[in-house]
Amino acid sequence: MSKSSYTHEPSPVKKKQLAELIHLLQQYKNIGITRVENISSKTIQRLRHDLRNEAVLKVAKNTLMRLAIEELAQKDKGLKKLLKYIQGSCAFILTNDNPFRVANYLEKKKIPTAAKEGQIAPNDIMITARDTGFAPGPVIGELQSVGLKTRIEGGTIKIIEDAVVCKTGEKVSRTLANVLNRLGVEPFAAGLSVDAIYENGAIIEHDKLIVDFDEILNNLTKASRDAYALSLEIAFPTKETISELIAKTRRHALTLALESNFITPETAGNILAKTQLEALILAKQIATKDPTFLPQELSASIQSSPQQSSGSPSTSKKGEEKEEEEEEDSGMGSLFS
Repeated sequence: MSKSSYTHEPSPVKKKQLAELIHLLQQYKNIGITRVENISSKTIQRLRHDLRNEAVLKVAKNTLMRLAIEELAQKDKGLKKLLKYIQGSCAFILTNDNPFRVANYLEKKKIPTAAKEGQIAPNDIMITARDTGFAPGPVIGELQSVGLKTRIEGGTIKIIEDAVVCKTGEKVSRTLANVLNRLGVEPFAAGLSVDAIYENGAIIEHDKLIVDFDEILNNLTKASRDAYALSLEIAFPTKETISELIAKTRRHALTLALESNFITPETAGNILAKTQLEALILAKQIATKDPTFLPQELSASIQSSPQQSSGSPSTSKKGEEKEEEEEEDSGMGSLFS
């Protein structure tokens, strides 16, 4: 066991704690580091309870955490990459589950909290233009001292421009903490944030761990719909499209068979009905010229069938009017003959 971090022989209590920590780490394939600075013990206990079926949160002194990593690194050298993340107040986050799900779960559990003097800003802290509601007085000097532009209007102090009052990585001063608290601005978040997780020989840092699962799901859903539509369009058979492709092919085959009068068990009825209708239409046209030309049975069938027209109503009407005119002409001609 490495003792490079000790200037003297560790006590039996420390040795026992280290052995227990090493044993705990060996039970998990994913080992992460999370910061616990400015997080109350009550919050830590609540998160432990929430994570009980997915991950273990183990708080330990940095020296013990480093020694445990160095001991395990004798078999898995990649674990040494975690050492640089053990800074400040830290804890191990251990899981055999999906590390992305655990990291994102912890990120969503954060709640806004007020700033305290000496805290490091994780992001730029901005105060937006607003009516503070404060009466004119010494508070104007505090607001201006943190970089805010103000003016008195309607008996109250107004902040007239948005301003970044603390940049990422800077410490919050006592004056700024007071101003933020007065204005009700809560720029920090209480909760755990996974700095890095070691999985299968690789380090996954915070920025890559935090993903928008809803966006990913929406993109996958859209991609699935597009792929399905493309598969149908190019007739590429898959497990999802084969039934629709077969049905589509069958519909096209039936349409082609009907248009080409190709008789099959499925089309025979329609083709015969279509042929019978065409025959009746032809017979009617013949009957208008010479009714005696048709067999008696066919003439009776024509008379009993509904009136059919191969043209539009207007065309039929014009045809009837033309026939009436021809009959009238024929009658006048007979008179003069």
